[in-house]
This record gives sequence, structure tokens and C-alpha cells, in this order.
Amino acid sequence: MNRNRVRNHKTHGAILVGVLWLVLILSLLLLGLNREVQLSSTESQGQLDAVRAHWVARAGIERALAVLSEDGSAYDGPLDFWYEDPESFKSISLAEGYILNVTAPPVENAPPGTPRYGLDDEASRINLSSASRNLLARIDALDASHISPILDWVDNNEEAEPGGAERGYYQRLNLPYEVRNGPMRTIREMMLIKDITPELFYAEDTDADGVLDRREDDGGTAMPADNNDGMLDRGLNGVFTVYSYETNKTLDDQDRINLKSTDAGTLTSRFSITQPLAERIADRGKQYNSVFDMVGEKGEGDGSDEEDKTNEITMKWLAENYEQFTLVDDDRLPGRVNINTAERRVLEAIPGLTPATVQSIIDKRATDGAFTSLGELLTAGTVSEEQFKESADYLTVRSNVLTVRSTGTTPLGIHRSIVAVIDRGGDTPSILYWWQSE
Repeated sequence: MNRNRVRNHKTHGAILVGVLWLVLILSLLLLGLNREVQLSSTESQGQLDAVRAHWVARAGIERALAVLSEDGSAYDGPLDFWYEDPESFKSISLAEGYILNVTAPPVENAPPGTPRYGLDDEASRINLSSASRNLLARIDALDASHISPILDWVDNNEEAEPGGAERGYYQRLNLPYEVRNGPMRTIREMMLIKDITPELFYAEDTDADGVLDRREDDGGTAMPADNNDGMLDRGLNGVFTVYSYETNKTLDDQDRINLKSTDAGTLTSRFSITQPLAERIADRGKQYNSVFDMVGEKGEGDGSDEEDKTNEITMKWLAENYEQFTLVDDDRLPGRVNINTAERRVLEAIPGLTPATVQSIIDKRATDGAFTSLGELLTAGTVSEEQFKESADYLTVRSNVLTVRSTGTTPLGIHRSIVAVIDRGGDTPSILYWWQSE
């Protein structure tokens, strides 16, 4: 009897220990499940916040499009809202704790780590697809080993320049690919060209935003390599573009006059010039190789019968009317550099512009805000007649393609960015390039 009670007691004790172990195991499983649920919940919240950050950044693209739609200026420069407008683009609160920023490289002479709150002008850089050897040779970062391969990449033939590279070179690589032999599609395509390395393309600006941050100025402690000089070397990416173009229109959106096919009536209806001068230009225009071939043209006689009208084309007259003329019927012309938005090293690459002249351009921009026409370079005394003649075909005061760098930030500090290249030169804006962070 007593032994049975002892046996039952031992049995009950064993069962109790087993139950306790079972409860412990179930408790641990429950704790693990709860932890997993918490992690899943946190992960889900993070994913949800990432989506929200993306749409905050997306709102920045829409805001940029709205600002561009309201820009009615005939010329483009720092006075435009799209160029810099903190009220529209800096730390905009779209909801409680959700912040939008649209940034661009700093303005001239601003601290390299201070972004400009606005859009980045593609016309502030040199269009690589139409750049001449002469222009490329003026870029300090390029030497002869780079220039010939660049020209071969964008030309439309298979004849390699001396020291260049055509299809045969690229087909013999370990991972072969085709040469473009035409206009480039994106600027990053430049890194496919022989001897154009990522280090040459990006230099210190590996995030390609044009703004100096801590890791780009730490002496190489963290990537990228840099010289810790407090300045940002943007590499070739800060000099070139493939998106810019010039419309074959006047500043007031009329068709330009093609000197190779115009007639005297068209010229006299547009300009206050004598009939003999108009006939002279219409007759000789077919032989012009440059708009500047007009300079020196005179009407027969002294024009005394129309003494209130111009009877001779001077450089000053042509400068004042430069945007009125063309030699082609194309709707679009190769991209030109906007003198109102280009930085110093880009302007110094333009044939005819010396460092002293570039400084004069920058000073005038700082004083007056912008050049309202290209001819103002000459009429304001910023360049000489010879300099204007040499540089004008590379320059403009308009911008048709802009880059938007938009970043959305959530209350949890999650960031998402979108980079969009917008062409506003047509009837409706179009997207030429789109990148978004994951």
C-alpha cells in the first residue's frame, strides 16, 4: 500500500516534470514566435516606409514638372524658379514627418557641400555626342588617348581615328560588346569607351549628385579615393552630357530664317534692312558656311533712299540678331552650352573664351542674374568681336533638358531617391532617363 503510494507519487512527479518541460518548450516556442512576429512586423513597417519614401520622392518629380510648366522665360538662368527655389524644393513637409528635397550641384562659389535646391541644367555641360576634337582637347582631364576613342564611339563609320577604337577592338574584349557609332543614349555609356574608367568618369563624386559629402572628403578613409582638399572633383560626369539640344527657333519661338533658302521678302519683313541688302543676302546665302559669313554684306548703293534702315551687316548687328538665323532646316540642333548656368571649367573649354573672359561672364551673371540673349556677350563688352565669332556656335541662353534629383525621407529616417531627366522642349514634357533607388 505504501509502496503503491510511493510509486504513484513518483509517477505523478515524473508527469509533473514532463509537463513543466513541455510548458518550458512551449514558452520558448511562443517567445520565438512572438519575436518572429515582431521582426516581421518591423520588416513590414520598414518595407511600408520605403514605399512611402518612394512616393514622397515621386512627388518631387511632379513638383518639378509643375514649376517647369509655369516657366515662360525666353532665356534660362539662375533667376528662374526651376534653377533655385527653396520654397518649392527644400525640406518640404508632405505629411507629418515625411520630407521632400530636390537638389542640384551648388551654385558658383558656394560651399561644395551645400546643395542648390532646384534642377540641374543639362545645357550647363558639353554635349559629348556632338563635341569636336578641338573642344575635347580643351578638357584638362582628357588626353589624346581618350579623345580618339570618344570620337570613334559617336561617329557613324568603322574607320578608327589614330589611337582610336572601332568595332574590332570592342569585339576582342573578354566580354565583347558593340560600339555605338551614333549619338549616346546615356552619359554613363561613356564608361564603355576605351580607356574611360569609372575613376576618370566619377572622380570623387561617386554618387553623381555634385555635392561634396563627408566620405568624398576624408582623404580616402572610405571610398571613393579623394584628396581631402575641401573641393569636389566631379570627373567627366560633371563636364559632359548627352541630352542637351537647341531648338531651331528664335527666343520668341519663331522659326529661324535659313540663310541658304530665304528670300528678300522674308528678310525685309522680319528686319529693318534695305531691299538691296536683303537681295544681296538672299542671293549669297546659299554659299554661306557660317552665319558669320553675313558680316560685311552691303546693299548696292548707299541705301540713301531707305536711310532709316540698315544697309550693311556689322558684327554688332549680327550679334543682336544672332538667334534669328540658321543654315539648316532641322527642328533640333546639337546641344550648346548655356552661358547662364555652366560652371567655370566648362566655359573655359569653349573655343574663344579665355579664363579672363570666363571670369567676366561669371561676374556679369552675379551682377545681372543672366544674359538675356547670346548677342549680349558682345554688346555688353564681355567678349571681343573675334571671340564672339569663335565661340557663339557653341553657346546658348536656353535650356530644354533638366535633371531632377528628388529624395523622400520618412519619420523612421528611410530615404528613397529618384533621378529623372526631363525634356521640356516639345509640346508636353517627356522623360529621357529614369533611375530610382531600391
